[in-house]
Amino acid sequence: MNRNRVAALAATMGAVVVVAMGFTLLGGPQRQRLVRTDLRTVQALSGLARQINAKWKDEGKTLPASLDHFPEAAKKNPVTGAAFTYQPKPPQEYELCAIFFTDDRDMQASAADRWIHPKGNYCFSFDAAQNVPFPPNYPNY
Repeated sequence: MNRNRVAALAATMGAVVVVAMGFTLLGGPQRQRLVRTDLRTVQALSGLARQINAKWKDEGKTLPASLDHFPEAAKKNPVTGAAFTYQPKPPQEYELCAIFFTDDRDMQASAADRWIHPKGNYCFSFDAAQNVPFPPNYPNY
């Protein structure tokens, strides 16, 4: 083999290794679609929690009994259309639950820790007297 063929073979092997490592670390395109779906779900939950907190402040520091008086779009997962679950826990705490397609509990510690969730149905706890943390703008993995 001449030197050019060896160099071409080495470059090709390097590219294959890098691509394989990328799939191993990040997952394939299907996994990334699911991660983005979960991110949109978290962003929608964050928006709904902000609306609940605003209603709590505006209505004498009383949690709404249900989500009936909120816009339909705010009460549902923007991707799947599944309804979010709301569970008030007087006097000012509540839970919002949704179904997630991925488990992101292995993320490194970051500002997004508040929104880490397992795969499946999961509930986030909130206190209406505290600000709702902002969700991440992009996945950290």
